[in-house]
Amino acid sequence: MLDDLTIHILTGKFIIGILLFIRILGMFASAPFFRQTAIPVKMKVFFSLILATMFTSAFWDEQIIIDFHLWNLVLLVFKEFMLGASIGFVANVVFWAARFAGGLVDFEMGYQTGAMFSMEDTPTLVGELKSLITLMIFLFINGHHFLIESLFASVRAVPISHFEITESSAIMLIRVATSVLIIGIKISAPVLVSLFLANLGLVLMARVAPQTNIFVLSFQLKIVIGILVLMGAIPLFVMVTKYSLQGVENELMRFIMTLNPARVP
Repeated sequence: MLDDLTIHILTGKFIIGILLFIRILGMFASAPFFRQTAIPVKMKVFFSLILATMFTSAFWDEQIIIDFHLWNLVLLVFKEFMLGASIGFVANVVFWAARFAGGLVDFEMGYQTGAMFSMEDTPTLVGELKSLITLMIFLFINGHHFLIESLFASVRAVPISHFEITESSAIMLIRVATSVLIIGIKISAPVLVSLFLANLGLVLMARVAPQTNIFVLSFQLKIVIGILVLMGAIPLFVMVTKYSLQGVENELMRFIMTLNPARVP
């Protein structure tokens, strides 16, 4: 038979493991690669249980004993899920920027014309392509490994009993939101500039030869120029995306440290 002290310790350890399991699920629900629908939900839950068991064993001595109180656990579960989701939110910056850049290119090339007549959420062709290439680069630089490392660091930096949205955390979240626009413009800049020059050339042609049907000619010309520039700018896109993903790794660690300033050395 187990005595009361042993049962109390095992109960506290079980609660800590459940809370860390919720934090991992929050990250898996929002982080790139892990949130893909191609990965079965059962596999995500099983992998989260393995990570939660490892984290609980590694950081058991650093966590306080949590009292088994319903409302206390509800608040802690919500906090842990939001913490994991915020880690995934910061890691998604480059993916959102790639999709945003693809949307800009699709709009300029005319691929988004169907969205004007449809109320449904229509995916962008170039946006999906850039998002898939970004995912390949993310896996190539072991970004999925880094996400697990960031979870490991968050357990030590932000214990279960502590969570604080500081001014630095808010500033970093705003910086992450603005980075989507900046990175997206950088990625789509070659195609946008080339299509702008093509439009300028069409305007000059309309002035020189008014009998030319510029409106019909612009559709084919924009698509041809856009595809050629997209193919030629792939090395530049890979370089900018890889550099941006490496920068997000540093920003993610800084964001985790700002959630608990008392742990920052």
